[in-house]
Amino acid sequence: GSSAEDPGREQELALALCARRVDGLIVIPAGHDHRYLEPEIKAGVATVFVDRPAGRIDADAVLSDSFGGARAGAAHLIAHGHRRIGFVGDQPRIHTASERLRGYRTAMTDAGLVMDDGWVSLGTTVPERVREAVRAMLGAPEPVTAILTGNNRVTVTVVRILAAHHRPVALVGFDDIELADLLDPGVTVIAQDAAALGRTAARRLFDRLDGAADAPVRTVLPTRLIARGSGEIRPPADG
Repeated sequence: GSSAEDPGREQELALALCARRVDGLIVIPAGHDHRYLEPEIKAGVATVFVDRPAGRIDADAVLSDSFGGARAGAAHLIAHGHRRIGFVGDQPRIHTASERLRGYRTAMTDAGLVMDDGWVSLGTTVPERVREAVRAMLGAPEPVTAILTGNNRVTVTVVRILAAHHRPVALVGFDDIELADLLDPGVTVIAQDAAALGRTAARRLFDRLDGAADAPVRTVLPTRLIARGSGEIRPPADG
């Protein structure tokens, strides 16, 4: 079932599955309060959260290293000479979005760079919102010379904007996108291993079903920076 990022729909789906007496649940959470699952977990329904941790309960979770990946992406842009780097991410209530923003800010702080409030934009991933944010960053008196995006939906919109921009702007995107290696330049990304997330979550679930009674475990899987060209564009001489 898909929650479509709706916390109410998530709860409805999860409890409907529990009513069908499933042995276990793998949940990609949309909400921030999962106390509604406490009676089910206590009754023996093995539950593992994926991509984001559970809210207000202690439960097994399998996550990608959103903080470390975004920090590496921003550091990559800094290493290629950029000092004015924008970050365009998802809604701040989402755990992965806040962690990726934290990684970006940490990389900038570690490099001793001053951050402008206008370089950060969080919100929905709808193209209109992203276009408005990016155009503001590119049209500022001191425009950004590079952009770090917080997920693949944002990346696709930013690729389209930069293709029509009069100056080359470096780009690193969180999550890989289809055909990223065929664009010119190819899109540099911070790749997650989605299959490993699923495998690790399933193995943890089976451990619980087999009787594992240890404390809940949070497993964080590494990300990988794939350099394809867009993240290696140098800033202009006057930038």
